Amino acid sequence: MSNKKFNLRILTIASWVLLFFAWIFFYAVTQRPTTVFWVVLAVSAVITIITLIVDRKYIMSFLKMRFVHKAFFGILSLVIVLAILVGLYIISINFPIRFDMTQNKSYTVSQQTTDVLSRIDSPLSIVVLRAPSTDPTSPDWRADLLLEQYKRINKHISVEYINPIEKPSAKSKYQMTQVGEIVFTYGQSKQVRIYRKDLTTQSKVTSDPLFVGEEKFTQAIYTLLDNESYVIYFTVGHGERQIQDRGGEGLSYVKTYLENENYKVRELNIILENIPTDAALIVIAAPVETFSDFEIEKLNNYVKTGGKLLVLYDSFMDRSRFNSNLGGFLSDWGFKTKNDYIIDTASSVVIPVNIVPQYTSHPITQTLKEGNVFACLVVARSILSGENKYNGSFENIITTTPQGYGKEEATFDLSRARFNPRTDIPGPVPLAISGTYEIEGRKEPARIVVFGDATFALNAYINPEQGQSVDIAFAGNKDLFMNSVAYLLEARQKITIRPKEASIKNLTLTTTQTNFIRYVAQIGLPCLFGILGILIWFLRRR
Repeated sequence: MSNKKFNLRILTIASWVLLFFAWIFFYAVTQRPTTVFWVVLAVSAVITIITLIVDRKYIMSFLKMRFVHKAFFGILSLVIVLAILVGLYIISINFPIRFDMTQNKSYTVSQQTTDVLSRIDSPLSIVVLRAPSTDPTSPDWRADLLLEQYKRINKHISVEYINPIEKPSAKSKYQMTQVGEIVFTYGQSKQVRIYRKDLTTQSKVTSDPLFVGEEKFTQAIYTLLDNESYVIYFTVGHGERQIQDRGGEGLSYVKTYLENENYKVRELNIILENIPTDAALIVIAAPVETFSDFEIEKLNNYVKTGGKLLVLYDSFMDRSRFNSNLGGFLSDWGFKTKNDYIIDTASSVVIPVNIVPQYTSHPITQTLKEGNVFACLVVARSILSGENKYNGSFENIITTTPQGYGKEEATFDLSRARFNPRTDIPGPVPLAISGTYEIEGRKEPARIVVFGDATFALNAYINPEQGQSVDIAFAGNKDLFMNSVAYLLEARQKITIRPKEASIKNLTLTTTQTNFIRYVAQIGLPCLFGILGILIWFLRRR
């Protein structure tokens, strides 16, 4: 009988071992319990119950042994520790606290995204045509992390992953055609689609892939939430910077950024056509040729009827062939310009004419000031306010430091430039000003914003990752321009700090480095702990 009981014990232990391997290969690997697993579990349970009944006297005497008591309390201590760890894990899942130590806060959603998500007050469904990614170096993994953050910020957001192989019917239900496709659905029928290729772009500076998923996702939500889309016109025909120009001196990035926030962007030749009635904003970006009296009259009439105008007025030092007469038009509306350029040794980059401006408490710059997001203007001119025909009220947006000044004399050796109290404008010098004009018979006032520089908005300077002038391409350049547009259109929810492109950097190891890490992890560390264990055992025996 004792031999039978001994064999039964061996059989029980063997069933447990078999159950362990069945759990690995027929549950954990397949990610769902299979028939084989259930059969092994049932057989192991039956054998264990039979052993407990037949061999109960031996089991009771075994449990009374001293070393069993020690082992029990050891296991109990381990269970308590594991329970604490599981509890901490559950708390961290429900009340997550994370610290983003990356250089540009790559894993922290921007203020713009938070503001947009706060506007969602009904179910927003996000469907992803793939399984969740497990590769931290892939854009899909970054996208999954971002969507998880969206869910935590707003409980109305749901995210569903569809395996196209396992659920082909769901694929056709959402009319999804590409693996990795993401569909945002809000309300009954409003949908926006984002494809895997849209999640990344390539840095022109380092050639590294840049993750732009947050910008794309926020754009999709803007499209779903906004019932109307403002139309913004950029003037052409006077040597202005062009929104179609993809070179360093163009404004194609500005066009893309505006479209990402659900604005419509078009060109306008005032000499050939009237200003359209749908023109929510007109942008005049660094003209070098004169405007005709006919065009000036059109612009005046536009502003007088409550229009919004953004003028980027370069310094005469910054453009060859400078022959613009826009100063007279601006003077009528209270903006005084001089043919000068700004020098500020106390707040500049590389050379004293690359100005890092000081923010005021203006709505355009308030969030940038609070978030310590800096911009940089290149060879800017002063913009002052004064008497005007239309009783406007003016606010400074950005200025120099008190050490900055505006100089009219052309000085090519900037190291020798000195402040001349007779001709120069003392600091702090305004570099951008907003004007507001109450229009009789209209609820909304007319607005004009004038910057003494256009360079900060050019492709080469507006984006640190994509620009060509890395030293003076500040992250705040983009926000400064986009916030100015939002302020003029009174879209206050869009005055914010926007997401920055996050570079995806992979660590490439040589074969020697890989082998070193493998041997240290697989052999070195286990041997070290083994030696420490033997040493402790030896010392305790002594």
